[in-house]
Amino acid sequence: MKWISVFCLIFISLCVNFSHETRAESQVEKFIKEAEELFVQGNFFEAAIAFERAYFFSGDARQRMEANLGRAQALKQRGDFSKARRDLQRSAHLSRFPELHRQILYEMAFCDYMSANYSSAIGVLGQIQHFYPEFYDSPPVMLLYSLAAIMSEDWDLARDKTIELLLLNQFEPQKADSLMGKLDIFFCECSVPEKRSPDRAAKLSTFLPGTGHFYAGYPGKGLLNAGSQITSLGLAGYMAWSNLYISGFVIGLGMFQSFYFGGIRQAEYLAQQGNLNRMAAHKELLKDFVLDLYQLSEEQNVQGF
Repeated sequence: MKWISVFCLIFISLCVNFSHETRAESQVEKFIKEAEELFVQGNFFEAAIAFERAYFFSGDARQRMEANLGRAQALKQRGDFSKARRDLQRSAHLSRFPELHRQILYEMAFCDYMSANYSSAIGVLGQIQHFYPEFYDSPPVMLLYSLAAIMSEDWDLARDKTIELLLLNQFEPQKADSLMGKLDIFFCECSVPEKRSPDRAAKLSTFLPGTGHFYAGYPGKGLLNAGSQITSLGLAGYMAWSNLYISGFVIGLGMFQSFYFGGIRQAEYLAQQGNLNRMAAHKELLKDFVLDLYQLSEEQNVQGF
């Protein structure tokens, strides 16, 4: 009788646990279905919460990865790439599901890129290259790799990845030669904008007003600053000639001092700003070329299909 009672207790316990797990699985599936419906409707905030519930209540590792990916997609639609990156990190160690793990890594790299963490994006893409070479040799991954290298100003890496993107597709020889010629021009070291030294711009304006502005690439502002200083000195001289010594000193020389030291600071700032503007324009040129190359690849794949 004693052993029968023990057996019954064990059986009841197992049934309760099974019933609890079944209800939990049913609840997780409900959360995922609700999240997918909310996502399709464009309610990305609510969808992210529903996917997080599914992730929290699920006991299945694969299901948790899928919920995590769904939440990341919802957060990306809201523009919250940093938070999506942090959440994806929770599943980065689950490599026993390769098809999901490689997608996790790609989404992490994409979120890093969109958050301007270009070095981190390159590092994650390097993991994809090492662990999933078949997935690495795909236009989306190669495109992201090239763009991240461009934004991090690693020109050699950017050129190599853009060449790999070009070689992924079997373009006609004439088309391939044309694209390679453009690639060599755009990614040549000689095409990288020369950086102007802010210290040198400041020193030039210290000894000869306006020349620092010319060096920084803003001749109009240099002429205006030099003219302002000459005018203020002329005003001070005129007032002194008119026996208005105090007014000449306070107004004329005061204006000159303001234009002189302000011109030095402005030349330094313009050199820095000019460097940023020229580099941004160069990066945009390279990005446009890479995106056009990717678009050509997609069009060729569609035609081939």
